[in-house]
Amino acid sequence: MIELLKGKRYPGRFIALGMDNGAYVALYGATGRSPSSLARRFYEEDGGVYMGGIDDTVNTHHTPELLEYPAVRFFPNGVVVANGRQIEHITSIENRDARKQLSYALSEEAYEPDEYNTPRITGLISFASRIPEMALHIARIAPDGIDRSSWSVVTEDGKGMFISTYGGEDVKPTPSFSGDPVPVQLNFGDEKTAVRAVFDALTPRKGEMDYRVSCIAVYIKNGQTKTAIVNNK
Repeated sequence: MIELLKGKRYPGRFIALGMDNGAYVALYGATGRSPSSLARRFYEEDGGVYMGGIDDTVNTHHTPELLEYPAVRFFPNGVVVANGRQIEHITSIENRDARKQLSYALSEEAYEPDEYNTPRITGLISFASRIPEMALHIARIAPDGIDRSSWSVVTEDGKGMFISTYGGEDVKPTPSFSGDPVPVQLNFGDEKTAVRAVFDALTPRKGEMDYRVSCIAVYIKNGQTKTAIVNNK
């Protein structure tokens, strides 16, 4: 996963789900280019993780609701991660196929109403059934309207799947992520090592602007949930 991120100058926001060292893992990172996007951080509150502004800079954006939102929601039987308000459509984790649950909950979701038609991405780790399941979902622009796609994520130690809002090029207009999630290796060992490695993988080259905003790692193992956050500001 680290080499994948090193090759993406501007992935936007990204989610990777998988397994590492016996733990079920959600990795979520955010990058930004505008002052309002960069003036944000992840913070824990009321049993969840939120993306919020560090000062009033976010309010200068014409749609601040796209910049501040619940990012991670914890349930007794799983966790949901998302890059926007669509996370509010998932109020519980049901005893059903994880991919189908995301598809149903987000069946009317669209891409963000911004100049780049930014996709909405969502990940689910479910322990509602006897066998844990994981799934990813994206709502993105398509030639005929909206492409809503979902995928089951393999539950094999050391493996995961990655999805992002943008393809990774630092160009405008910024191309959306295309195709299916990318298989990645998850061999960090724990949440603190993972979040630091992911954040550092996005380090800009000398002379380039630092687009990093925040990263979070969620590791769930033997009924225990551990999180680690790295903020740029």
